Order: sequence, then structure tokens, then C-alpha cells
Amino acid sequence: MILDLHIHTKILSSDSELAPEEAIEEARKQGLDGICFTEHNRSWNPETLRKLGEKERFLTLSGVEVDSTEGHILVYGVQKNFETTVPIEELRREVDKAGGIMVAAHPFRGFAAINIPQLQMTPEQGAKKHVFRMVDGIETYNGRLSDGENRLAEEVKRRLNLKEVGGSDAHTRREVGRCVTIFENDIFSERDLLRELKKGAIKADYFRKRSF
Repeated sequence: MILDLHIHTKILSSDSELAPEEAIEEARKQGLDGICFTEHNRSWNPETLRKLGEKERFLTLSGVEVDSTEGHILVYGVQKNFETTVPIEELRREVDKAGGIMVAAHPFRGFAAINIPQLQMTPEQGAKKHVFRMVDGIETYNGRLSDGENRLAEEVKRRLNLKEVGGSDAHTRREVGRCVTIFENDIFSERDLLRELKKGAIKADYFRKRSF
């Protein structure tokens, strides 16, 4: 199954232009099997999400992109709104208690943007970031990052033997499905999603090229 695990909608993320129905329509058009709404510090109401998925007849899941002291963290399996920046250790305890999973979102955003080799972060340097000792996985493919930034995340993931996910980080319709997570096994619920993320029988990759 092919899922986009990082999408923002204008319902709960103020910087997004994307309506939930638009996201689902575009995901279906692109050939995805499901999507996951990961709003900024806000969690979807489970009943609202269930009704939306049933209405659209499309696998629609949710997570949260949490502002932590070590950057943005994609959290799956926790139903909660976060009002302030959360210490990473506190977030780890909370996610463990809920049986969820933590993924470092776009961990190298900006580090590959400067075209001066000596100023770029190496995989060895990147692997030493404290955040990677606190998470279960890395977003190795993010639709809003450069190839170099995604490549660095992938190299660090291999060095640390962490799990990987991919997502578009979509805030507009044209961004949906740029990067995805490919699962070996079928997913029908958030419980299935958590199980497969923890199992790690997944691969992150590009799915479609940018349209600009």
C-alpha cells in the first residue's frame, strides 16, 4: 500500500490552503491508497475523521506534527492537542505511554540549501543530533525538501538503523503525493498503521515530481 503520511489541511493548520476533501481527491487521482493528516500541534477528532473517510470512501488517518525542543516531530498514535513547544524527553514519555511512535520530520531542512560544501552538514555530523536518540524513525523523503536534504536524511537513517517514512508535507493540492511511504502489508486503520510502522516493513520514496 502507498500512503502519504504528512499532509496539512486548512481545517487545523493555519498555514495550509488545502481542504481535506481536496487532499483525498488528489490522493485518489494520483493513485495513492490512503493519506494521513498531520496537523501542526492539533489532533483530528476520531469520529470526525471516521465520518470523512467513510463519506469519501478513502483510507484517511491522522497523526500530529508536534513542535518539540529538538524540532518538528511526527507523532502517530497520540490523540492530543499541544499548546506549547514540548521538551523532547517529555514527548517521548507521553508517546511511549500511549503506545505511539515518533518520527523526526524533515530533520535537515535548510542544511543542504547553501551551495558551499564546507558549510554543509555531513552524515557523520547529522547522526550526532540529539533528536535521533529520542525518536523511532526519520522522515527520509519530504516533498518540500531538496534532493540533497532528503539524501542526507536517508544516509543518517542507514547509519543509525532507524525506521523511515515519506510524506509530501503538503499544504496545497499540487503537493499531495510528492513523497510517500510504501507498506508491504495492508492498512485499514490507525492500529494497523502503528503496527506496520513499528514493524518497519516499509520503504520511503519519491512518488511524483514537482509540478513547478
